[in-house]
Amino acid sequence: MKKLALFAAFIALSFAVSSCTKETPTGGNNNSNNNQWEAEGNGAPVNAIDIATDIVTFVNTHFPEASILSCNQTEHYYRVILSDNTKVYFTRAFEWVEVNCEHSSIYGAVPATLVPEQIAAYVTANYPNQHIDEIERENNGWEIELSNDVELKFDANFNVVNNGGNGGGSNDEHPEINTFVSTYFSQTEILSIKAEDDEYEVELADGTEISFNLNFEWTHIDCEESSIYSAVPTELVPEQITTYVNTNFQNQQIEQIEREHYGWEIELKNGQEIKFDTNFNVIGNGGGNGGGTPYDYAEINTFVETYFPQVGILKVEMDEHEYEVKLSDGTDITFNLAFEWKSINCDESSVYGAVPTELVPEQISTYVATNYPNQHIDKIEKKANGWEIELSNGVEIEFDSNFNVTHTDNK
Repeated sequence: MKKLALFAAFIALSFAVSSCTKETPTGGNNNSNNNQWEAEGNGAPVNAIDIATDIVTFVNTHFPEASILSCNQTEHYYRVILSDNTKVYFTRAFEWVEVNCEHSSIYGAVPATLVPEQIAAYVTANYPNQHIDEIERENNGWEIELSNDVELKFDANFNVVNNGGNGGGSNDEHPEINTFVSTYFSQTEILSIKAEDDEYEVELADGTEISFNLNFEWTHIDCEESSIYSAVPTELVPEQITTYVNTNFQNQQIEQIEREHYGWEIELKNGQEIKFDTNFNVIGNGGGNGGGTPYDYAEINTFVETYFPQVGILKVEMDEHEYEVKLSDGTDITFNLAFEWKSINCDESSVYGAVPTELVPEQISTYVATNYPNQHIDKIEKKANGWEIELSNGVEIEFDSNFNVTHTDNK
């Protein structure tokens, strides 16, 4: 809740009603946006005899044990400080818009006569040991702050649209969300719902976080911090994704799942992130043990199936000049745009101890066998004018197009 901190510079005790400087309010019906007030400062003091009858009547009705200590007028509002240090803000039409009893020496809470019945009932039901310290009328509803500093927002129909902290329970104003949670997360309850411009952000009491679009379709589920659910409920995961994970990550669970414009993204308990297109083809995997085939690249698929049959394609990334392919064992392969392989790196492979011999020109294989009998080829790259290899001992060797050695780097 806005604390109107910029107004605090005003020293209330220095302005008793009897000593207010005269400046007659101009009245009017200016219901300005509350957000403008914070920049307006304290305003000019209002002489006691000029304080509007509406303000005096309001104070006498709702705060009979206190008196008006000061009244300041700004362009859009009146700020009134009472003798118990309660602060009340009025529009220029003398409609109250905020009451702050947080520092009152008399009133332990905002008077019940100022709190809409629906808000009072909600607080009693969900925060039985708390009282309302502040209440504010917003353009589109209400905002309150409780004695435990929890901030709650309500729309014009008194539906909770934001909960800053510790509450729980059901939100009757969002039956679609309630039904979803009671169906798939029946062991917990809704802690808060925040309405954003294009989505609802829901936090459950166990730490689960869920996002819904404005049609109340879920878009993101995060069970990473859940104290109850160790994984996203399987009923919410497409069967194809479940099958892929069970096949390639047998000891892992899905902690997060998100619907994306291109398909889906999941995160496993080990931190592995995997992306799928709308047909559930793997199009990106953050590393690890996965497999799968990006069906859009038949030439790449055939190459991998032929020379690396024990593993699958983890991801394919394309830039202006080439395709970069990552296999599930850690092997990296690049292809030009004509799908001719350019380089193969098996240095990080957990399956293949060397570049497959079928991919190494015979002359290079012979040279290595003769001169480095105890080594194998970890990397091979086609150059514009020849070849380059790296052995398992780190030695790099370059060959021209006739397979003559042109350079050796003994690291």
